Amino acid sequence: MESKVVSDFLKIYNRKEGELLLPEQLEAKGVFSGEKEFIEFAERDYNTDKHWSFEIKKAECALLVIDMQEDFINPSHSMCVPEAYRMVSRIKNVIEECRDLNVPVIYTAHTIAEDCSAGFYEYWEPIKNGAIKEGTPGADIYSGIYPLPNERVIRAKHAYCSFAGTDLDYVLRNLGVKTLIISGTLTNFCCESTARTGYFLNYNIVFGEDINATDNALAHEATLRTMRRGFARVLKGDQITDILKNGDLIYKSAVEERDGLKQR
Repeated sequence: MESKVVSDFLKIYNRKEGELLLPEQLEAKGVFSGEKEFIEFAERDYNTDKHWSFEIKKAECALLVIDMQEDFINPSHSMCVPEAYRMVSRIKNVIEECRDLNVPVIYTAHTIAEDCSAGFYEYWEPIKNGAIKEGTPGADIYSGIYPLPNERVIRAKHAYCSFAGTDLDYVLRNLGVKTLIISGTLTNFCCESTARTGYFLNYNIVFGEDINATDNALAHEATLRTMRRGFARVLKGDQITDILKNGDLIYKSAVEERDGLKQR
């Protein structure tokens, strides 16, 4: 009997079971034998937190608060993301903990204007109609988590990625940051794009499971799975703040468990 993982794979790719590669065609000794086991292996890997990949050190961290703007958070605005609105208290707690611990908090604001609209007007009708328009109140940071006067806000952000055409990388390197804590909205657009580029720039990436939000649960989960498998450590907001305050016990435990398995 096929597992749900295999049957879902066949359905999505419009394949028949007989098309899957056999053990004599596809094998990694000790890992999988045949395409059915390969599919199961990949599924497990997408759901495996690789907390042994790097240690989170408070002195090397910065919190990125991505695009938590009035137009995305305020329920009365046309581009409101309800889950982003509902997670404000969680992200606010992480912001305040970082401030208390002297971990830099850096905000971004996605803004669009006629001369930097690229294809956004074609993809997003609310943006064409004035949402997140550069210089408008709706494009400003949400009032409930507004930056302090000394906190950097990347306002000339005209793309999904917070690094594209901005001074974010320069600011981070000047601060000696090596690990980025990603929070904000939308999970699968600006947050994921920023996390990917940060990883490509050799930053360690911590991706907040419940301090990122988007407008579709499946899309949110897909990003978490991709981050978990090959880009980031995925952690909840309270886990992140606990690590910043008390040290990365999750990392140490994961390393011990991994090393113990290797010795068996």
